[in-house]
Amino acid sequence: MKDLISRIEYELARRDCNAGELKDTTGASYPEIFTALQRLSSEDKVAYYFLYITPLPTLTYKLKKHFWQF
Repeated sequence: MKDLISRIEYELARRDCNAGELKDTTGASYPEIFTALQRLSSEDKVAYYFLYITPLPTLTYKLKKHFWQF
């Protein structure tokens, strides 16, 4: 699990991603990805937003950058 969390953090540091993109780059299953994202979210490292693209909005994740990290 730690390896998956590290890979997800690495991908999110590069760019904002949705779950499908994280699945493609990490090779993990959706339940594994959502468990890792939940852990990162509880550690206040990840935020999410909706990217409104037609026809449906896409839930997208990003790595939080605290003000001292700019």
